[in-house]
Formats: sequence, structure tokens, C-alpha cells
Amino acid sequence: MKKMTRMESSKEVRRVLNRNGVDLSYCQYSVAGYEIRLTGWLCKTDTSDFVPGQVEALIHDFKKALHGFSVAGDLENWHFTSEYISYLGDKAQHKGGGLDGEEQVWEIDLDDYDLEVS
Repeated sequence: MKKMTRMESSKEVRRVLNRNGVDLSYCQYSVAGYEIRLTGWLCKTDTSDFVPGQVEALIHDFKKALHGFSVAGDLENWHFTSEYISYLGDKAQHKGGGLDGEEQVWEIDLDDYDLEVS
């Protein structure tokens, strides 16, 4: 497999985000080395929230499109890596910078997905 340039990998990240309906006016991304990092606020193009299954599908789409890359989301409403997803809540829950109650965490089972490059 040919190594992707930074421009090619950034373009592929943008494709994955668009394919999954991410509103890029709220969510920013960067690619450095073999890491994809998302920051900002994760919402759909209609500004509705993602649910855990959709975030997991987004991560797996990244893993399939950009084989060998790790994914890190350090967003205001979600925190995730290639191994887990954590929902932090909406803006109303961030009064004073803290969370009201327990953070919800889901583990990702990579065995559920075929990540082979076709």
C-alpha cells in the first residue's frame, strides 16, 4: 500500500466526515502523521446530535478509509479514540465547565467490522 501524503489523507478525512453527515462549521479536523484529530462540536448537518452507534460507525469508516490511522475526538460533546466512545453531553450540561452526573462510555469492538482494505 502506497503511503498517503498529508493532503491526500486530509482529503479522505473530509470525505469520511461528509459521508457521515458531520457539520464542518462546528467540527474541525487535523491529520498529523497517522493520527486523525477532531475538535469543536460534533453534530450533523441539520445540527442534530449523533448517537453512540453513529459515532462508532464514523470511527470505523475512518479506520477502513485510512488503514493504519488512529482516531481521536476531543470535542465539547464527545470524547473518543479507536477503542472507546464517551458522551459528555450537550452545552446545557456544561455549566461551570463540569458535567452533571456520570459520563457515559461505550467500548468499541473492532471484531464487529471488516477493516480489510479492498
